[in-house]
Amino acid sequence: MRSNRKFYLMSVVFSILLIAPPLALSKNAITSKADPSQKKISKSETIKVAAVGTTGFGFSEAATDLKMTVDQVLEIVTDENMKKDVQSRRLALRKVIGQRFDFRQMAMHTLDNVWSRRSRKEQTQFTHLFKKLLEKSYMHMIENFQGGQVHFLSERVKGDYAFIKTNIVSTDRTIAIYYKLKRVGKEWRVYDFLVQGVSMVRNYRFQFTKVIRQESFKGLLKRLEEQTA
Repeated sequence: MRSNRKFYLMSVVFSILLIAPPLALSKNAITSKADPSQKKISKSETIKVAAVGTTGFGFSEAATDLKMTVDQVLEIVTDENMKKDVQSRRLALRKVIGQRFDFRQMAMHTLDNVWSRRSRKEQTQFTHLFKKLLEKSYMHMIENFQGGQVHFLSERVKGDYAFIKTNIVSTDRTIAIYYKLKRVGKEWRVYDFLVQGVSMVRNYRFQFTKVIRQESFKGLLKRLEEQTA
């Protein structure tokens, strides 16, 4: 019983980071040194989406792709008709998020070297459950920030990789969310994101590795099924 409770508390750490008031971090903990090539925010570039808005800079291809997804998500959560139909709203959110997030890459990195030792069936099952877990956390975060704004702060693009900093700002809190993207074909896909400086992939890798060591891979799958039921 004690072990189950401990795992549960660990498994919701990420969700707590998403919905809790900002942590008491120093400025340097969530920002980096100024980059001379970094594009600045233009306060005149505010795009209203119902009660939610986004602000940003002259968007690169990577940031444009990400912003398109963020705008679609905000349109869904502020749609008055969808507010009355939670199931339809969740389905719409999953579709939009699934087009931008590379869940297989995320799942692969969270398992690290364990991934290659699993069968294709196990990899597929884990990816499906992990996808549900991440969707649940991300949607919960967005739904709790209706009426705020998403600020695109800066971007750094190098080859096929991009790092984009954003803030979600509401009347009573601000959460820093930084996205890591990789170019896949003609699109940019998210393969990790940081909340208040905490990497989603690294956070879950720590939790999953501990469960696998203490129990088994099948034990991890069982716990994920319980968390996403």
